[in-house]
Amino acid sequence: MKEKLLSTISLITIFVPFTVILLWNANNPNATAILTGYCIFSTISFFYTLFLFAGIRLRNTNVKISLGVNSLYLLCILAFVVFPRLMN
Repeated sequence: MKEKLLSTISLITIFVPFTVILLWNANNPNATAILTGYCIFSTISFFYTLFLFAGIRLRNTNVKISLGVNSLYLLCILAFVVFPRLMN
């Protein structure tokens, strides 16, 4: 029962970054802060899912899907946000 709850939480976290579409307004002065918050949430959710997969060895379908999607989120954050700032 505990494993099912933990894997469901990790699956729910992959849908939260899609809400940026509802909140995004380029003219908003807080747009950078909102995107930074989403990046931090995606990173924390990636490490949470990685902990479930590697630490607890919870390897059901929900955890595998959320690990894959969160990995893509983290890769995009690194490619479009972190690495360009390091190159300047």
